[in-house]
Amino acid sequence: MQLLKMSQGNIMSFARGDIITPSTNLQLDTPSKINELRHTISTSHLMNSAHNLHELIDQLFTFVKNRRNTDSASIQDLLESGKEIKIFKGCPWSKYKTLKTLDWTAYDEIVASSISIMQIYYVLTLEALEKQYSSDDLADDVWKKITNILKSAFGLANEIQGQVSKLHRPNFDYIYHLNQILVQLLIIFKNIHVTHREIEVRFGDFEKVPEKLNTYVRILIFVYNECAVLEQLKKSSQVATLKRFVEILFSYYRSLFYYHKNELGIALAINKYGLANSIDQSKIRSKLHIKAVKSNVKDKHLWREEIRFMREFQDSTFPAAFRQNVATVVDILRILNSKYEKLNNSINFQKVPSLEEVRHKYLFDSPDLPSGLQVPLADINRFVPACLVESTNVQDVYF
Repeated sequence: MQLLKMSQGNIMSFARGDIITPSTNLQLDTPSKINELRHTISTSHLMNSAHNLHELIDQLFTFVKNRRNTDSASIQDLLESGKEIKIFKGCPWSKYKTLKTLDWTAYDEIVASSISIMQIYYVLTLEALEKQYSSDDLADDVWKKITNILKSAFGLANEIQGQVSKLHRPNFDYIYHLNQILVQLLIIFKNIHVTHREIEVRFGDFEKVPEKLNTYVRILIFVYNECAVLEQLKKSSQVATLKRFVEILFSYYRSLFYYHKNELGIALAINKYGLANSIDQSKIRSKLHIKAVKSNVKDKHLWREEIRFMREFQDSTFPAAFRQNVATVVDILRILNSKYEKLNNSINFQKVPSLEEVRHKYLFDSPDLPSGLQVPLADINRFVPACLVESTNVQDVYF
């Protein structure tokens, strides 16, 4: 079977221009209301498009139920019935390439719409996060609002996930796992932000490791495993960049893990590994062996010059919100590097493993790595089509 493929380019769905949308100037063999809703969906007004996609899907389920004249009592029954209703020849969605001879069904339209919704909420979440970073407004309620945006991507997806056909499975799974990753990264991002703020308040002094340190380590292991799933679905340099990004975050938390165990040599080596994989090598070679005279953790001139990150983190396809976290983690790693070196050179005198040893023994290839942890999203509202409920405010069901 010929599989649908999203257009090449930014296949990590990091930008508005990569979201699949209904092709313009096309009419499906459906009620006019469905065609009208399709024409309102664009990348110019994402939140409005998300609302209209929800309504479009609701109308499609009603269309299927009426066409089949069925007493189906479940989403699953209607999805199966939708496979028998042909509504277009070819694929009526942009950036979603397939054979022109494909018989597009009501079922295909529902699944494509759900993929578009997931992509939209992914982009909206990143844009909201970037906006809050820019305004320096990241109170607890802001993190909750941002998480709630992403939560909206799962109400429908969870309902149809088990019935996605091979035709759509790669594209559906890709954005679904990408959203799963972002859910967990938001937890990590919040902790990094809070920790960095505490360091700033203490004028650059790192005082204590974050609470629930092992939880953050296990979350990042889950995220890294999800990246491996993405690689199986679609090989790309951008997935490799995402993995490298996760590895840098992991280096930070793992260095704290060994620091907490008073294994300063290992903590220092992991810390250097995180720096070496964040900053352009030409800028960092000498800095990894900075002289003790400059190692005062409160020295505001410590590595003051502007940092040049690795090229992949400067790429326009790499999310600005992720880049912000690279910058924040690098700032913390530089502070920790000075702290670790000062302690190890004056008190602990422990051997510092090589960066190659760090990769194979203390990061994701570590033989004693704990299992990954996926923190579940609470209170996800189930999607229930209006045609399957009586006297229900449909908006309350899926928003």
